[in-house]
Amino acid sequence: SKHRIPERKRDLITQKTKHQKKLTMLRINRNTSALTVSLLFGLLSITSCGFDDGYDKEDTGDDNVKVAFRMAFVNDNTRAVNDGWGEYDPTDPGDDYENAINADQLQIKVCDKDGNIIGDVQDVRVIENQITGTWEKAGDLLKKANKIMVFANCGTDNVTQDNISLLAFHVDQTKQYIPMWGVTTLTKDLVVGKQNNLGTIDLLRSLAKVKVKMADGMKARGYALGSITFNNYNTEGFTLPLTYNTSKNTKEILFSSSLNAKPSWSQSVTMTNTTTDEESIMLYIPEYDNKTAAADKKASITLNLKCDGTDDGTYTLQFCNYVDGVADPSTLYNIQRNHYYEYTVTKDDRLNVTLKVLKWNKRTHSEIIM
Repeated sequence: SKHRIPERKRDLITQKTKHQKKLTMLRINRNTSALTVSLLFGLLSITSCGFDDGYDKEDTGDDNVKVAFRMAFVNDNTRAVNDGWGEYDPTDPGDDYENAINADQLQIKVCDKDGNIIGDVQDVRVIENQITGTWEKAGDLLKKANKIMVFANCGTDNVTQDNISLLAFHVDQTKQYIPMWGVTTLTKDLVVGKQNNLGTIDLLRSLAKVKVKMADGMKARGYALGSITFNNYNTEGFTLPLTYNTSKNTKEILFSSSLNAKPSWSQSVTMTNTTTDEESIMLYIPEYDNKTAAADKKASITLNLKCDGTDDGTYTLQFCNYVDGVADPSTLYNIQRNHYYEYTVTKDDRLNVTLKVLKWNKRTHSEIIM
């Protein structure tokens, strides 16, 4: 790969020390659903070796564009309830996994107004608290630069205009890192020899998160989750949403038009915990077009409930709205990237289920968004 990171810097993204605030410039804050990237463009002399040494100087090689960006935190939520991808803070195990970025799999692309790749930012490096790279021999293409795309955890193969729409992954390849992507549109022309702040990019996770949990008080009454099976799902997913090339920025992408499921049906997978939690269990899966799936291919979860160590029944949880604890199959939900599906079950004389479909990492929700 041309996008190499100095070895001593590669662990910066996932390293934890007492100086966490300084090092987390290369992480997604667990309180946000989006990785925020502040991009800086400038034309540098090819002999300049430092980021700060050449940024405010005229360039002697006009075809080389130096790009740098920092990862910052969003401190407030400016998105509308149904617009884009918000902020929610579930205190679940796995936050590190959900937010981790592999520095060896970080690519930056310059695109035209139609989302076509016209420039490849190479020699991407982690330098202290920022990432730098160079767009070589930009030339006349500089006038066509309209968007910046960032690809994270998408493998080491170079992303090109020929393969961008086909970028995909198998769920087994996401055990350590979740593929992410984001886009922003330049708000002004690049100025030669000056530092150009290009704003922010929000990265979108390519997986959905599904959680089944017992209601408060269930464990005290002797209940525990038994075996749980997820039925009808895709084993593969496309890295980018459907509207990747027409979107001006990530947060404008709407769930209603962005579904880009990759047909790769599998019958079932057992949901297992990496912890000894008896009250909840989670699964991360690619997108699935549940609304148009055949009747025998609708996504569901088979739940075995235990009470005082013995079986207390097997139940089916559906991906639909629940009214007074009962499923309404006429209101099916698709399984979409960067969304969090949270089932809460309680048992009295019958099993009662609540399903909330939330924007992954949104702090507050005035309503269910699907």
